[in-house]
This record gives sequence, structure tokens and C-alpha cells, in this order.
Amino acid sequence: MFTVGVAFLVIGVLIFIHEFGHFLAAKKVGVKVEIFSLGFGPKILGFVKGETEYRLSLVPLGGYVKLYGEHAEALSSVAIPEKAFAFKKPWEKAIIVLAGPFANFVLAFLIFWMLFTFAGVYVSPPVVGEVLKGSPAEKAGLQKGDRILEINGKKVKSFEDLVLIMRSEDYKGEPITLKIERKGHIFTLKVTPELREAYNIFGKKTKIPLIGIKSTPRVIHKKYNPFTAFIKAGEKTWYFTSLTFQAIFKLLTGELPFSTLGGPLTIGKMAGDTARLGLLPLLSFTALLSVNLGVINVIPFPMLDGGHLVIFLIEAIRKKPIPLKTQEWIFKIGLTFLILFSIAVFYNDLVRLFGNLKLSNLKWKLH
Repeated sequence: MFTVGVAFLVIGVLIFIHEFGHFLAAKKVGVKVEIFSLGFGPKILGFVKGETEYRLSLVPLGGYVKLYGEHAEALSSVAIPEKAFAFKKPWEKAIIVLAGPFANFVLAFLIFWMLFTFAGVYVSPPVVGEVLKGSPAEKAGLQKGDRILEINGKKVKSFEDLVLIMRSEDYKGEPITLKIERKGHIFTLKVTPELREAYNIFGKKTKIPLIGIKSTPRVIHKKYNPFTAFIKAGEKTWYFTSLTFQAIFKLLTGELPFSTLGGPLTIGKMAGDTARLGLLPLLSFTALLSVNLGVINVIPFPMLDGGHLVIFLIEAIRKKPIPLKTQEWIFKIGLTFLILFSIAVFYNDLVRLFGNLKLSNLKWKLH
């Protein structure tokens, strides 16, 4: 029950923020918002303020906005064209559509900014805690207590930096140059890493370079002033954004297996597990999901915000709207693919949660 509650809360907040972005942008460009709902389904309660009805609905999984004159089939009944979405210029429509994903990126940024400012981060210093016997590090002369300052000229500020640099695309097992500080003396060593099989951050089996050292158990708590935290938050948001785009590209090219994708059940379980670790890990997880939601929605696919942007671009080039029938077919095809995709991802969830599940093994019985 705890996991379900946390999952509803996290997913609900992210979708609500997304829709709130659409809402604010619509108001800004002069489009009437008929309904702004917190939640989906039947209305529990609501009130009207100005030209908008604000609702609390039964299903607490986000929310939605209903724009005046949003659909072409209703244009004949539009009494106030200047407040109708369909009569706005393509760039104004684009602002409204982009505001949803943008709100998700802003939320992620603000969470990271707050975490860096008030909570800080815990890092392991780039100090050798142990040198494994027979390893490349031992052969090169590394010793326990050595502080690694640079790898091939790249500064190392934490043991995590050391791992990330080592696993970057630049290193495939060739010799690397380490700048070492030992008892006040600074010198360089050359080490040739060993390539060993492991899984990368995308879940794909690959070979990673290892030199055979372990970190010290000591960790450093680093807190940042608001300005530095602002920069760090931007870097963190950009890092997760680029990582999500990379994952999507690898999925499309087949490099990343489809089985690695998770749906609402996986997200819910991860949210519950993260919440048990504390508020700060849950906030970090929420920020990551917010970035993912923002990136997914800018993909140029029908039914997603990115698909609408493509249509607005075509309208701007043609200088007239796409025919209603054509739009209907585009979105019907997009909806079909999204439903099939959702079913496939949900199947991945079932496999993850209940083990090896094969469709051929499912037996349906009527009692």
C-alpha cells in the first residue's frame, strides 16, 4: 500500500506539473482554458473562477487542461475566435505545447538546485583505499593512500569521477597517465587497464577498463552556495536529459534491448523502494522521472507534444491548417502505436515482477 501511495503521488505530481505548464502558457497567449483538473475521471468537486472551471477529479494521476476551440471539429461552434486554440498562430500553439515538457525540466532543475543547496552531496575522495594483488595498479606501482589528481590531463575530484572517466568512450584499454600525490610528492604513473565484461548504465553487456583499486570507506559531505548549486543543478539536468536522449537513440537502433524498458509497475516499485531510503533519494528519483517525461514528450511522434509541434511546423510552412481528416488519421495511427507500446512495456513489468512469463504459458479459464 505504501508503494502504491508513493507511486500515485510521484506520477501525479509530474503529470500535474506538465499540465500546469500548458495551462500557464495558454493563459499567457490568450487562449481560454475551460477546465483545469487535478486528477482524471469523474469530478469530485470544483469551482469556477474567471473563465476556468477548476476541478478535483477521482483518479489522482496528474491532471489535464481543456482548451477552448482546441479541436477542429468544434470550430463551427466557436463564438470567440481570438480565445480559441485552433485560431492561434503556429508559434503561439507551439509555446503552449512546449510549456508542458519545459515545466518538467524546470521542476527537475529546481529539485536538484534545492538538494545541492540544502542537502549537498556525499562523495568518496579520489584516494586509493586498496590495491588488488596482481592488478595493473599494483604492477604500475600504485599504493594505498595515493591520491589521484588527474587521468590523462582530466582533473579528478572524487572517486566517482575516476570511474566515470575510466568508463568513457575514450578509454578502450590503452595505457593511461595518472597524476598522483603521495606524501606531499606529485608524480605521474602509466597504467594499462584490463578490459572486463560488465553492464553499462543502459543495461547492455560491454567491456569496461579496470585498474584494480578500491576507494576508501571515508566520504566527504560537500555543500554548495546557491550560485554554485544553480550551476550544478543545470549540469545535472542536462546530464540526465542527454542520457535519456542517448537511451532513446540506442533503443531505436537496437543497441538497447526493449526488455530494459519499464512501465508504471516498475516505476511504482522503484518509487516505493526509493521512498524507503528517505525523502532526499525520493526527490532525486522524482527529478530524474521529470526529465524523462519532458524528453519523451518532445519526441516528434503523434499524440505526444513533439508530434503536435511537427504539425504546427507544417502549418507554418503551408500557411494553412492540415485538413481535419488527415489530422484524424495521424492521431489515430499514433494512438494505436502508443497503446501497443504501453501493452509491451506493461508485459515487461510483469516479467520483471513475476519472473519468466511467456505468453504461450498463460492459460485462460472460465469458471
